[in-house]
Amino acid sequence: MFSDTVMTMFGPFLAAGLLLTGALFLGRVFARFHLPKVTGYLLAGLLFGPSLSELLGITPVIDRGTLHSLEFISRLGICLIMFSVGAHFSFQSLRQYGGKIIVVSLLEALITLLLVTLGVYGLGFSFVGALFLGIMALNTAPGATQMVIREYSSEGKLSDLMLVLIGLNNFLGIVFFVILFHFTISSEPPISLLLNLGGPIAAGFGAGVIVAFWEQRLSGIVERQVALLGIVILMIAATTYFGLNLLYASLVMGVTVINVSPHKKRLFNEIHSIDYPVYMLFFAIAGTHLQLSALPAMGVIGVGFILLRIVGKISGAFLGAKAAGCSPVIQNHLGIGMLCQAGIAIGLSSVLAQAAPNAGGLEIQNIVLAGVVVFEAIGPILTRIALMRAGEVTLIAILTGRAPVGILEGMHDLVNQFGTSLGISLSKNLKNPSEVPIKMVMRRHVDTIPEDLGFDQLLKTMGHSRYDRLPVVNDKKHLIGVIHYADIADVLFVEELRGLVVARDIAVPTLARLTENDTLEHALDVFRKYPHVSYLFVYSSKDGKSLAGVLRHNDVLSSHGSV
Repeated sequence: MFSDTVMTMFGPFLAAGLLLTGALFLGRVFARFHLPKVTGYLLAGLLFGPSLSELLGITPVIDRGTLHSLEFISRLGICLIMFSVGAHFSFQSLRQYGGKIIVVSLLEALITLLLVTLGVYGLGFSFVGALFLGIMALNTAPGATQMVIREYSSEGKLSDLMLVLIGLNNFLGIVFFVILFHFTISSEPPISLLLNLGGPIAAGFGAGVIVAFWEQRLSGIVERQVALLGIVILMIAATTYFGLNLLYASLVMGVTVINVSPHKKRLFNEIHSIDYPVYMLFFAIAGTHLQLSALPAMGVIGVGFILLRIVGKISGAFLGAKAAGCSPVIQNHLGIGMLCQAGIAIGLSSVLAQAAPNAGGLEIQNIVLAGVVVFEAIGPILTRIALMRAGEVTLIAILTGRAPVGILEGMHDLVNQFGTSLGISLSKNLKNPSEVPIKMVMRRHVDTIPEDLGFDQLLKTMGHSRYDRLPVVNDKKHLIGVIHYADIADVLFVEELRGLVVARDIAVPTLARLTENDTLEHALDVFRKYPHVSYLFVYSSKDGKSLAGVLRHNDVLSSHGSV
């Protein structure tokens, strides 16, 4: 018989191991059916956790006491997630949006807040309670959205804008909640409001400055990773001790590092190389907290909250993006990709339930918990759909959910490798996968330049683009040439020419006439011929004239290990 001490030590290790391996397995299963892996991670937690077991009347594999011992992992996970979201608040990058980002954020937040608050109030809920629900509707799960973007290697303006808006959403949601809570529920003195609002800023800024200064004095990758993790853990301890909002502080820490550190890209890339297991375990633990029992208890107001939040997010993002002059792609898909909701809303509702259980706090918590179940089920899938339709995800990224080798092939490789280790040749190597068309790897959403665009506007467009070469199209969307930043240097300082030249005057022919049905091998031949080129523009196979997408050299090379 094991002693209670041994069982107490054994439980958390068993729980963490089951959640991590279960998340890995179900994530692969979901990916096999072209669904986001993060949904599989959440389902693993739901299956092992107490929520489903209590509903079925059976003993849970992982009880609530054991889950409490894993709270540290949850805090570390959400801290790293918000820190990474802060990386998208580079002041230099934000300047390219100008006032657009503020317009989109405020309109999306205001419409969601008003629609949910007034709608829930109209259904018979108290006004203060409806206002709390309206504020919680603002919060979008940064982790689930970020995991979908990372899983599918999504890249483009929608992906970038989505993460920036999620950070702003959560910032506004936390600040509004703290202010409303202080004036309606809390009995603390006014100075506590300043502490609750300013404390996380001070903690996050201080931690960010320390990381930015210290990491540049460390020469090894591992040392820099350890330094960052150490400071993050110390910040978790500080915010816990002083009762400060960890999410708020973590976001500020990320914003500080991205704007202060001379080696910011290196730092974030290095932490991303080790954080994924923590994220997987974080989402599996989050799945254990999904309350299925809250679904039947949410009532009409709960259903109204869910529907109104969906309408508010989608319509608010659409109107905000339209008012800011964003492209139709962003207008139509931004709101759909921002419906995930999890940890932040759960945390805020928990604070409310503990502080005012008899004043609507428990009812609000049940509504939010039921909403989280729904939004965590549909949110990642809708985010994936939005990114796909925006053309920021390659088909190969979607189709590589299946294992690189089948079961029989995997057994073959094991036996063959064992024989090789013994010096025995048991069988011949299996053949490599066949060629795939370019359309499986290319990215479809590409910034284009109209042929009649003036020179000054052309400079502004290229300055805000992630590419140094942009395609020029006519009014029929036919690709007529490419403009390289280096090609316009001669015109840049000749004032007389700047007023006369338009895009078609300086466009040059494409290096190769690739179509989306050409093979990757053909594309590689072109890249070998032009070793200085990192990407190529692809023509549509339908008419051979329209622009279909952009093919990056790195995507071609990485796809060879996936298909």
